[in-house]
Amino acid sequence: MRKKYTRILLLEDSLADAGFLREALGELEELRNGNTWLSPLEICDAETLEEATLLLKDISFDAILADLWVPDSSGIQTFQRLKAAAQNIPILVLMGGEDATLTVKLMQEGAQDVLVKHEVDCTPLGRAIRCAIERNRIATGLRRMSVRDEITGLLNFTGFVQMGEPYCRLLRRKGTSVPAASCAFFQLTNLHAVADLGGRQEEEWLLVELGEMMRAFSTEVDLMAYFGGGRFAILSPDRCGIVLHAALRRLADEIRMKAISRGMPVELQVQISAGELGEANGWQLDSLLDEVEEGLWENRPFEKTCETEAQAVLQ
Repeated sequence: MRKKYTRILLLEDSLADAGFLREALGELEELRNGNTWLSPLEICDAETLEEATLLLKDISFDAILADLWVPDSSGIQTFQRLKAAAQNIPILVLMGGEDATLTVKLMQEGAQDVLVKHEVDCTPLGRAIRCAIERNRIATGLRRMSVRDEITGLLNFTGFVQMGEPYCRLLRRKGTSVPAASCAFFQLTNLHAVADLGGRQEEEWLLVELGEMMRAFSTEVDLMAYFGGGRFAILSPDRCGIVLHAALRRLADEIRMKAISRGMPVELQVQISAGELGEANGWQLDSLLDEVEEGLWENRPFEKTCETEAQAVLQ
């Protein structure tokens, strides 16, 4: 069954251009074959990047049409910031004229299409939106099938769960009374700022460097993963939560020093949380992940224990 609506976010500060694009989409719906391309449209307007970002937090969009020159941002940075906020939503860029260099750069950054405004007509626009949505759906499906993150080389979320769940079930059958394994998150909370101020190359350097450091940090029985959005995860059977938390804290200090020596234009901000597999979470990996997730944002007793007792445990 097809969706009832196709929701589109239109980022455009020119009322004339926004009206023209709305008219083109309206004509598409009136065509006899218009509904073969898109289901009925819901269009939300934003005149600034800030407005678009706020809408993306509250509404699930199918596609974004974006002019990159708006009052609070311009050029390639607008696309980068929008892409960071839009997660897996396809973005079609609207330009006032041909710019081959910028077009290539935008496609390399992940734009689904680049359209010249004065060349836009209803049927080609509808086709471009529909194709962008379908390409994005296929790409998302392929990413979910993969078990490795392309940038870091670590497991992705799918691979982490596929390998971690059987391990947790095995430990549950053993019925050990002590913490059987610990899990921790290492979260770069300002990864978006690194991309905004340093560019995509700085963001990728940071992720690649952390991937290598995580591999060096882990033992042969640890599961290491990158979930995206600056979040790394580790499932360790031979380190308790306190020791794991303390070791990741040292790793955070090390990556900060490397970033400073590289001249990165922003100070890295890191949050760390850990939890232990056992009766409290029913020996379930998903429950353990939820517990560790909560620990990133809440002042949990376990976090305080990690901070106060880590040195004593390591001695």
